[in-house]
Amino acid sequence: MSEVTDNPVDARALHLQLAVNRAHSAARAGDLDLAARLLDELGELDGPGEPGEVGRATVVAALNLRAKVHAQRGELPEADACWSRVEALAPDDPDAAAGRRTLAKIAAGRRHARPVVHTGRVAVIAGALAATVAGVALIGGAAKLISGDDREGGGGSGSVAEADKGSERLSEESRRADELKARLAAIEGDRTADAEQRDSALDEVAKQLAMPGVEIRRHAGDVQLVFRTGVFPYDSVIGPEGAEALTEIGRRLADLSAETPVETTVVGHSVAVPGGAPSGGSVVALNRARVAAQYLAQDSDLRLTDFRLVSADQRRGPFPATAANAPRNRTVTLLITPKGPPPTP
Repeated sequence: MSEVTDNPVDARALHLQLAVNRAHSAARAGDLDLAARLLDELGELDGPGEPGEVGRATVVAALNLRAKVHAQRGELPEADACWSRVEALAPDDPDAAAGRRTLAKIAAGRRHARPVVHTGRVAVIAGALAATVAGVALIGGAAKLISGDDREGGGGSGSVAEADKGSERLSEESRRADELKARLAAIEGDRTADAEQRDSALDEVAKQLAMPGVEIRRHAGDVQLVFRTGVFPYDSVIGPEGAEALTEIGRRLADLSAETPVETTVVGHSVAVPGGAPSGGSVVALNRARVAAQYLAQDSDLRLTDFRLVSADQRRGPFPATAANAPRNRTVTLLITPKGPPPTP
């Protein structure tokens, strides 16, 4: 997509081109009231400094169109005033010259103008004005704007053609912007739906796995199960309370997976000891994860391969690394993650 300008002058020019294009379309369809309203909303186009800011050719095109609409509506003084303003900006403009000549003949009585205009739509504009005022003609009751040599919009300068080209360019940019906006909205809608589905699954996981002695820590992408007391009194020897709790959690995980598919990571934890590695994980922590997975699987339909086993860094226990918390950090934690799209950052 082409770069969209932030320059207010360029934005004004594009706005003007689009308005002139819409007014042209309304006039061609015979809706002169709409065409006039669109042009009137542009205000004084030839004010001090205005042509240089938004483009003289586009301003001339807009004034010419406004004059032709006035002429077809039978508003001859207003049409003449518009063409006079065109001549002040572009003295050689053929539309303005032809239009003012015809209006002068009508004023002198050498031509007759009998405009008949209904609100919103043109029914008939008969007589010489309909046929010749600056090349404005009626075909089948709808207004067709032509110059003396049958070039739409009039003017050897090609001012209207230039305005139309700019309007078409702006319309194409607007269409592409709308398409991009729709695509972004669809992507955002999918993300929202995925997030809602994921939140619902996490809520269900937290609800189903809540039990005494286990702390549920709900995160954006997973549910963490933390045992309030250490599961392993020493080494990788599990305590009876820990074994019982893991067995019950395994049964609940099996039931949960039937409705809400999840992935379970078993994280083994250990405490740094004098002479041992202070960080980087440990064999003891990994063995604790393996033992915990065996208890999770033994009374359920889950297999050992359904679990991901990892060792946590010694400095990253579920509780602060203090001497008082050392027994609680000889443990495992479980990370339960719903299967599906990852959470949006």
